[in-house]
Amino acid sequence: MGREGRRAGSNNPEGEEDRESSAADPENPESMDEGMESPGTSQTTFENGSDSADSSQEATNGDGGGISIRDRLQTESSGGVFANKDLVRSDTIIDEDRIVGRDDQLGRVVDNLKPVLQNEGIPDMLLSGPSGTGKSLIIHAVCKQIVELCESQGKTFGVISINCEGPKTADRAVYRLVKAAADDLGVDPGVPQTGVSTDQKLERLYELMREYYDGVIFILDEIDMLEGPYQEAEYNSLIYQLSRARKLADFDGPISLTTITNYADFMKDLNSRAQSSYNPDDIFFDDYDATQLRSILKHRRDAFKPESLADDVVPLVAAFGSQTHGDARKAIDLLRWAGELAERRGADTVTETDVREAQEKYTENRKLRHISGISTQKKLSIYAVAATAHYAREHPEWIPAGPAFKTYQFIADTMDADQYSRETFVNHVTEQSTYGVLDFERRGKGRGRGVHMYFSLSEDPETIMETIREDSRFEDLAHEEATISAVVRERLKQFRSKN
Repeated sequence: MGREGRRAGSNNPEGEEDRESSAADPENPESMDEGMESPGTSQTTFENGSDSADSSQEATNGDGGGISIRDRLQTESSGGVFANKDLVRSDTIIDEDRIVGRDDQLGRVVDNLKPVLQNEGIPDMLLSGPSGTGKSLIIHAVCKQIVELCESQGKTFGVISINCEGPKTADRAVYRLVKAAADDLGVDPGVPQTGVSTDQKLERLYELMREYYDGVIFILDEIDMLEGPYQEAEYNSLIYQLSRARKLADFDGPISLTTITNYADFMKDLNSRAQSSYNPDDIFFDDYDATQLRSILKHRRDAFKPESLADDVVPLVAAFGSQTHGDARKAIDLLRWAGELAERRGADTVTETDVREAQEKYTENRKLRHISGISTQKKLSIYAVAATAHYAREHPEWIPAGPAFKTYQFIADTMDADQYSRETFVNHVTEQSTYGVLDFERRGKGRGRGVHMYFSLSEDPETIMETIREDSRFEDLAHEEATISAVVRERLKQFRSKN
């Protein structure tokens, strides 16, 4: 697990063995109790697979008292506003055949795939737009209906879908496609994950297509994440191969390659080979507005008990959602958080006050609390980005990854901390977009010349730096401002001179 790894139950952030332990006298039961539990710490020991010796074990609170974990878990809540909380989890699909607020996009996807039912050709598609705007929802919902209608005609339509954030290389992505097809068909993948070439994996994929499917759609979600370790992104070769699959596989049925990305200019970053073979119908998904979010949230009212949701709650959640992000998933989460706040105070109704408190916690404190809790290396990576933004003379909104990585290396040296590769640094930084800490985008340098990664922080850079310096391992960086500032400005100067 590396330097940031933690042992289960350890409060040591570096994951190292505790240097000290309380010595318990086996002849003195009181000393054993003191050794096992110190103020503010609960420690449970399991030996030889047995349960803890005291099933009603207490966890001490700050006053030295205790609460029974077992009693707390088994005590029924005095309040309760939820009838089925799963309905206000963003990964729960509600009436997927009745999609709200995406009529234009839904119509185009349906029209593009409908010819499958007549065994006619179908176009490639590119679904682009911000997170939480229905891209994945729509393509999978339509494909589900196509699969069922094809089955009623005695045909087999294959939906071979992967998320490209994990594989990192085209070779691994191809194996995941083989595995997805094999799992769908209930057969063995027929090739190992390693030890054979990418071409052999592709040929196995084509074999499965020819043997079992009458038509196929490949869905590559988050395609822009498939960058790989080389200057030219790995998604170029994968798109080139799959967009020519009908010819390469000697496949008679309809085939579509559908890519999904948040990056609006994705097509500009493809190399000439990929652009020449991949000419998709580009369907853009914009942010949801308040009316659309209100319709989406009304489909989730059954998550709550009758009369437990005040009339102004859904409109207010929708208004906050449209003003801040236009993301349906985040709006659904906000509705759930408001309900959870109501339950915590023992109320039987979710009110406007709960929504406003949930929104305040989401927008003001969540990001900095999250930063305080991440691992040392992730803090170091975010600190480098914040320092690059803060010390740059013109305080740009978007920070190039190259100078930020050089700043990371300098700060790691200053702290005598481990250094990781640029790829790991970028992964640590872009991961924080999931938590609203920053945004990132890729900008092309021209056809076939690769791309630059840029970061944009959603919080004040100086505030982020101050939050990270509250960690004792970073506090000395406050005395290195002049040096770090000089490094940042020199690295930015060098970057601009080359670009």
